Amino acid sequence: MSSFLQKLKGKGVGVTEDHTAEPVHSQKSDVPSGVTQLPVDVQQSDTEIIIYAQIPGTEIKDLDVSIEGDNDVITIQGVSRRPSELVGGKSEEESAVIIKQGRVAGHEDFTLEECAWGKFFRQIILPQEVDAASAQAKVKDGVLALHLPLKGHATNKMRMHVERVD
Repeated sequence: MSSFLQKLKGKGVGVTEDHTAEPVHSQKSDVPSGVTQLPVDVQQSDTEIIIYAQIPGTEIKDLDVSIEGDNDVITIQGVSRRPSELVGGKSEEESAVIIKQGRVAGHEDFTLEECAWGKFFRQIILPQEVDAASAQAKVKDGVLALHLPLKGHATNKMRMHVERVD
């Protein structure tokens, strides 16, 4: 499994061999210009991979999750928008939010702006093929969870009969 951890290193925060997070600065990012790289948490067992991503301000219609390659590449992309109607601003229909170079146009007057609004993208190469037909993607409270069963691993356990041979 350490080779899988090595593949995940190099973008944003990497995972060391003792499973602590550390910033990684040495490798070039494959994220398109003007697009934020989506940070993810990846959990792997012998039978599945689970990926979590925070996607606040993203509607399902603006989210695209796909399994590509030989069912071993996950791509997550979409757009997150600052909800201006929460503080008495205009509704989304009244104020057209324009995404330009990964930023929301018309919001340059902020004193402090740390949230990453706009387009996001993340592509993850998995250690092995997943069962695309059984994969699930769910969103709750601004968190995306992908459940990716590994191909060739049955989810039901079968006990084998052991016979003594003399």
